Amino acid sequence: MKAKPFALLTVLTALSVGAAMWSTVERGRATASSAPPASLFPNLVDQVNDITRINVHTPKLAFTIRRATDGKWQVEERDGYPVKFTTIKQAVVGIAQMRLLEAKTAKPTLHHKLFLKTPKDGGRGTAISLGNDANETVAAIIVGKTKVAPTENEDGIYYVRRLDDGQSYLASGRVEVLESIDRWLDDSMPTIARKRVRAASTVQPDGSRAGVVRTDPDSRDFKIANIPPGMKPLSATAGNALGSALGFLSFEDVRRADKVDFTDAHRALFETFDGVTLNLLVLKGKDGHWLNLSASFDASNIQLDGLTEKQKKAMKSADEARAEVVEINKRYSPWAYILPEYKAKDFMTEASTLMIEDKDSSKE
Repeated sequence: MKAKPFALLTVLTALSVGAAMWSTVERGRATASSAPPASLFPNLVDQVNDITRINVHTPKLAFTIRRATDGKWQVEERDGYPVKFTTIKQAVVGIAQMRLLEAKTAKPTLHHKLFLKTPKDGGRGTAISLGNDANETVAAIIVGKTKVAPTENEDGIYYVRRLDDGQSYLASGRVEVLESIDRWLDDSMPTIARKRVRAASTVQPDGSRAGVVRTDPDSRDFKIANIPPGMKPLSATAGNALGSALGFLSFEDVRRADKVDFTDAHRALFETFDGVTLNLLVLKGKDGHWLNLSASFDASNIQLDGLTEKQKKAMKSADEARAEVVEINKRYSPWAYILPEYKAKDFMTEASTLMIEDKDSSKE
């Protein structure tokens, strides 16, 4: 028996349709000139659990999302990178719940005005098709102009039509058109609380190094490590960008790590008070800054002496730290991520950006 990833969706659909119907009818009544059918796909509600494929064709690109044998959804054009299930749920349920308010033009020559001309024909619409394991198309829709954007309490109103039918409609629902691949991807990244970070360092491709350190998890500032004679910190806060760089970690695109050569990459190391080390490789390429990360745990590198009991409670136990490392290496290490440029620069910090010449010391 195959998994039912959309379990309860039929019930939820019925309830939400009933709750929203009065508002939708009232909003559309003023402009309704003919009675449209109730739905573009009357049987889709009963078939949502059979959906295993979503094809998206935008004016800029086309991509396919599939449900793997383990039930997880993946983007084919991103080497099978996982997709957020909430995004899949919204796409499928959004099409199933769409309510038709008014029939519009059925003339193909007028579709371009409503952005309902297909992308393959040079149009500005977004085509979304839902398929099953038998490679059958269960539903296919063109989403055109948004007449009214959805809010927290109200559905949006869109121009739509079936891909196989020239008749267009004004419809109400929540069909968020995610036209770029990155908006479908599971955007989670490893989360290492700033309080846990004890030290951070970088190693440039030429072997030069920079580093920051602190002994108090509650300290706001990281101090520059290994300051050479004749130099001093650029400022009291100069090391904070590097020490805090793991915060708000995000990515813009992704590939399998074995498709990116990290031979000449910059390296960044983040060590925690509880014995975890996060190792980052950052490579500046033609299409952006690529990141690959891995983690390790070393019990001998646990440094909790001098910490208060409250501070110790904010750290991971040895077992928790080991489990964290396993999860990071399993979930993230096989991948190479394109970072926002500002974040990549933090991971490539050079010593020259942290220190300046100490002119006072030269007078001694």
